[in-house]
Amino acid sequence: MIKRRRFEEGEIEKKSQVEKKTSEGKSIKKRAVEEGQLQKERQAKKKSSKLERIKTSQVAKDDKKIKEDNSKERNLEQNEGNSGRSRPEDLLEGGSIQKRPRLDIERPAPLDSNNYKFHTVLGQGGFGQVMLASFRPNKQLVAIKILKKQKNDCYSIAKEARVLKISRECAFLCQSHATFQSELEAFFVLEYASGKSLWQMIMREGGLPMSTIMFYTAEMVVALQFLHSKGIIHRDLKPDNILVDKDGHIKICDFGIAEENIFGQRKTYGLAGTPGYRAPEILLKEDYNTAVDWWSFGVTMYEMATGELPYSTSGSILRQRYMILNKTPKYPCYMSEEMLDLLPKLLEIDNTKRIGQNGNIREHPFYSTINWDDLENRRLKTPFKPEMPSADDLDEYPLTFSPHSCDGKNLKDFSEVDPNWNWQE
Repeated sequence: MIKRRRFEEGEIEKKSQVEKKTSEGKSIKKRAVEEGQLQKERQAKKKSSKLERIKTSQVAKDDKKIKEDNSKERNLEQNEGNSGRSRPEDLLEGGSIQKRPRLDIERPAPLDSNNYKFHTVLGQGGFGQVMLASFRPNKQLVAIKILKKQKNDCYSIAKEARVLKISRECAFLCQSHATFQSELEAFFVLEYASGKSLWQMIMREGGLPMSTIMFYTAEMVVALQFLHSKGIIHRDLKPDNILVDKDGHIKICDFGIAEENIFGQRKTYGLAGTPGYRAPEILLKEDYNTAVDWWSFGVTMYEMATGELPYSTSGSILRQRYMILNKTPKYPCYMSEEMLDLLPKLLEIDNTKRIGQNGNIREHPFYSTINWDDLENRRLKTPFKPEMPSADDLDEYPLTFSPHSCDGKNLKDFSEVDPNWNWQE
């Protein structure tokens, strides 16, 4: 009995061990199968990832090739356009040094400071300086205004360039032949007014003859009306900024603090201009419009007649404001009756009643003998015709500037040449 039980227990144990081995084998086989499947999945994923990387790389290469082709096409179009385009732009403003290694070679002659010979300083201030120069290829005399970018608001530089381009449409505003830039400087190539400024004329001669005042101020009327029609306030009109060109006509210059987009009822604000020429609304810190230029025009006319300012510039702005509001200018008896009538209407405290802003100043009796059509077309005889010096008679004034090739401090769309400037002749 005992033997039989032991035999049965032994058989049971053997059977249990066989089943256990069978189960373990199945489990091992199952794990092997699962691990094989996982390995296959990993290899499939790895292969898929590699294919994706190859595909991405190929797409990137294709994109790069497309961009390069487009870039070549754009460059070709620009080169072809520049050959027939009247406005050569500064090539430096389109890319970096690395992308355009031959920029200086491609730069048009008027847009390179090396093509100008500098002779003497015409004016200097915190803004920079104005130099008398000559364009080397044809020895034409020009005035070059040089502004330091780090000392000037780039917005103001760009604004002055815009106003100068607009000024080409008016015969009595200073003409710009070209604008260009280096890394640190902005250059304005302007026509040279050999007759100097009205301020120098007043200092030399004192009061000017009535006929001369009538002629010059009539041309100033045309210039101011043109600016105002374009929404521009000069804001610094004075004899220093009124030049006489080589033919004897006036040229209003210096648009550094001009204000743009003043149309209709729109106004601007802020202290601007030179003491003695500021309108009362500026001194009162009020909003103002183009009427401030007509006040400055009246002050300039008074100074041309007397050699003096109508109001004192001594003391604070508060005192200057008090003098304008409470004192009446002295009008000498040698002024013509028409001028004696016109000046108080220009120096009117109420800007809404100020002539020029209110009413047509061309119809005032002071200008009754002016043929405005002949005047606008520069057909009237000028009071005098200044001499124009020869570039060969002028010494060279050595100046150095920063490199033209730059890619970090450019004024966008700044450099250009006036299509009407015959610099190649």
